[in-house]
Amino acid sequence: MKTSPRQKLVRLIHVAKRDLRMNDDTYRDILFKVGKKKSSADMTIPELEHTLEHMKKCGFKVRHKNKTAGQRKPATPCSRTLADFPEARKIRALWLFLHQLGLVKNPNEAALGAYCKRITGVDALQWMDGDQVLTMIETLKKWAMRVLPGKVHELAHEVAGAVRTGKIPLSPEELADLNAVYAKARQFPSFDPMWTAYEHLSVIAERAH
Repeated sequence: MKTSPRQKLVRLIHVAKRDLRMNDDTYRDILFKVGKKKSSADMTIPELEHTLEHMKKCGFKVRHKNKTAGQRKPATPCSRTLADFPEARKIRALWLFLHQLGLVKNPNEAALGAYCKRITGVDALQWMDGDQVLTMIETLKKWAMRVLPGKVHELAHEVAGAVRTGKIPLSPEELADLNAVYAKARQFPSFDPMWTAYEHLSVIAERAH
């Protein structure tokens, strides 16, 4: 049976998730924010195309079956196997988050490798030692914190207005949970509470669109 264009796009997005070593939370976050759906199976073809393009910007390379082994290009630093230890996945998630915030223009793996080289002196995540890993994570968090508190405040204002006007209906439990998350971010204005509040507010704000 011939694969439909839609099935091909869904399959490519799943391949991209595997090749980019995305964990489930990062993958679902991209689907929701880029494709506006929680599952690729629910997306329209334009939504799938938009999501696939985002995956390509993150470093995904579509492989073509018509190339023989003799025609394959030699491996390059950009095509090396991606680091897959937990801290590397966290660094990659932070890098994609910085792109989402507008702080990183190019979210692909090559750009992350260049940033890694600038901060730690090594060319790829898999070559970092423990101290270098911590340095990368803390540097990315500090970079995000330049704009994250302001983004959280803007989102909170947007969501509060939409809730007041009934544009976003929230149950008492959802409202209590949201207030608790936002209050913690304001009480402890460090990266992790701010990131949690941003993600929580973003999901609710999407209901208005």
